[in-house]
Amino acid sequence: MRTIALITLFSLAALPLDAQRPQDLARDSWSGPITPGSTIRVDNPFGDTRLRHGGSESTLEVAAILQQLAIDGSRLELRVDIGEDEAVITVARINLDGNVTTEIPRGDKARSDLALMIPEGTTVAVRGGTGLVEARGIRTDVDLRTTSGTIRVASTRGAITAHSDRGAMEITLETGVTKKPQKLSSVTGSITVFTAADNDLDVTMKTSGTLTTDFTLNVDHRDNEEPNKTATAKIGRGGASLELTSKRGDLALRRVVTKGTN
Repeated sequence: MRTIALITLFSLAALPLDAQRPQDLARDSWSGPITPGSTIRVDNPFGDTRLRHGGSESTLEVAAILQQLAIDGSRLELRVDIGEDEAVITVARINLDGNVTTEIPRGDKARSDLALMIPEGTTVAVRGGTGLVEARGIRTDVDLRTTSGTIRVASTRGAITAHSDRGAMEITLETGVTKKPQKLSSVTGSITVFTAADNDLDVTMKTSGTLTTDFTLNVDHRDNEEPNKTATAKIGRGGASLELTSKRGDLALRRVVTKGTN
């Protein structure tokens, strides 16, 4: 039943108009056990990747919608490789001769959108491209990376590491879920973090872009360096490390109100 629910995360209405031809769409899915404590690695440079909570059992579920619009006749293929301590999910591009290629012809509109149900007790590493990478409601540490795609994280109970070269980042931190260091970085993409005032964090922010905050910041200007500003803030009692770093992207640290917070 959950695999069916995964597929409904995707909607044809959300696809580009020139990609809404049923004959171009292929659906694929995979479900099976993985070793408890495994690392789940996802490599999908061709579209969006969405992560959702998959329960306490060590079962991984993957659903894909593949838009086969390659102008050179190649096709996208979902591949799942389950090892002793890791599960690798890859969207591969297959040439007409059957060989895997990493080349993307100019103007190619082939696309793959993935949804994964992530079991507790794992760690997740996602590598994306221009598409969205989103983690919502999962209960594990995540490491998310894109080139220009947006990264969104919310209601996640674990440590967050994320990087995008040019994509925007929107991160909501749950209170008290981890004491591990958390690092968010970009080259030119903006980073916005939402957190409550009772979250115990020592925050460092570095950028040559703008700094926006609802908390008290101590700012050190370094005019001959890049980034040219370093700011620090203590939220709650402090303790857990949170770093926001960008060369030229705008950084924002915003306060959210939770139940029982005035």
